Amino acid sequence: MSDKPHIALRIVVVLAAASVLSILAPPVNLHWLHWVAYLPMFWALRADTPRANRWLAFLYGTVGVGLIFRWIMESILGFSNLPTPVAWLTLVLFSVVFGLTHLVLWPSVHPLRKWLGSLWILVIPSMQVALEFVTMFLFLFPYNHGVSQYEFPYTWQLASVTGVWGLTWLVFFVNCTLAEAMYRRREGRKDMPVEWIASAVALVSVVILFGAWRFNSVEAQLREAPVLKVGQIQTDITMKHRMSEGRKKAFDIWRRETELLVAETDPGDVDTVIWSEGASPYNVHEGKANALLGGLAKEGGFELIVGGGTFEAGKTKDDYKAYNSLYLFSKEGEILGRYDKNVPLPFGEYLPFASTFPILREWIRGPGNFRAGEGAEVVAGQYRYAPPICYEAILPGMCARFDSPDVFVNVTNDAWFGDTAAPHQHGMLAAVRSIELGIPMIRAGYTGMSMVVEPHGVIHSETQPFVRENRVIGVRMKTIPTLYSRLGNWFAWLCLVGSAAGIAVARRRRLDSPGANR
Repeated sequence: MSDKPHIALRIVVVLAAASVLSILAPPVNLHWLHWVAYLPMFWALRADTPRANRWLAFLYGTVGVGLIFRWIMESILGFSNLPTPVAWLTLVLFSVVFGLTHLVLWPSVHPLRKWLGSLWILVIPSMQVALEFVTMFLFLFPYNHGVSQYEFPYTWQLASVTGVWGLTWLVFFVNCTLAEAMYRRREGRKDMPVEWIASAVALVSVVILFGAWRFNSVEAQLREAPVLKVGQIQTDITMKHRMSEGRKKAFDIWRRETELLVAETDPGDVDTVIWSEGASPYNVHEGKANALLGGLAKEGGFELIVGGGTFEAGKTKDDYKAYNSLYLFSKEGEILGRYDKNVPLPFGEYLPFASTFPILREWIRGPGNFRAGEGAEVVAGQYRYAPPICYEAILPGMCARFDSPDVFVNVTNDAWFGDTAAPHQHGMLAAVRSIELGIPMIRAGYTGMSMVVEPHGVIHSETQPFVRENRVIGVRMKTIPTLYSRLGNWFAWLCLVGSAAGIAVARRRRLDSPGANR
């Protein structure tokens, strides 16, 4: 009898492995499992079944991505006119497209192992980083596997050197090393990859030792840093409730909470109050909203940061400009600066191709009609605030464009996705920017998650979704220079070149082998 497992068992293992991907991320966040999470998938791959390897990889990627991003359904069903079957089809198509990287990676394992020997252990992690790096530009929605380490402070410090790419490489390297031992055992070999296992242990140990050193070094500097006292406000209403009650009642919630904060604190106890993305449904730069917001800031003696839409009327009803904006009011009640979101969210804030094919707006209702702002401008008051709005905070290139900020202020509204994993995952992906660039971040969510991320990645003052908060929190204002902030995505480029070189060498060896087709 053959010792090859039945294909049904391989499918079950692949489905189980794909399911694991979603629990590596928050809110479950079993980050320790990441160091062995890919072994079931490695087990399911067989050197003599390349065709099966390809469709198993396709299954793994599609199911894995679908489970991570299943919260997309909440927004589609709740706020668009698409019927349920079309909503499911949308999720499937999204999962197929974003899962294509797995179709590139996993079928390459055994060919690379055949033609490169043990060096495949280095090439596969580099390929994974390269794929994440390239697809970041193609899909505008990066998801880096290494972010699972965001709650383990010592390995997390590696991101200050390599960016999150180094962590993705490291967890895949450890998995590949263990997979090589598994493959050799499958082949009946007695020579275990001791040198590779020792290298993996040594590398992880060095990363942890460096992480402990950097963590303590940054913490010592933060203890001496000035503290910005921030009014953290968050609501507990759902988007359906907000839309049914009307914009005045939604605006009044933020106004009342700010007035309550003023009443319960002494003058000087609050330096800055932050209203999240979309907190003001009115034009902030004019009219009664402007006067009211300026008055709140002046009465409370604090700077006020407000997220809201900006509408500029044109000559006709349909000729207007709309922006997703953030405003900074001074303690005297004057507007000090405005930032318009540079990267609107496709299918959320605008409908792709709708200007070319207007009929799309008749078919698909729900997306807004916001334009892209121009320039990554900080808004400057007591400090220089870099204001990435919503998912701009998960785009490393976008955040790196802000000129010498003292702090990131990420206002966002994840209430569109309900009480799902979306706010947790969004917060995790945004937290990367602080440790990469050495800049603290204040994240203010309409309904959560709100939090502070420090330059060494420590998260505090974290809220839970749909829980009302109104309190003063402290933010230690200190930026820490990092190698990543100076060199950018150097490690990702290195992996891109390294994986291309590894594939080229493997291909050359295959072509030069006896019996190769010429």
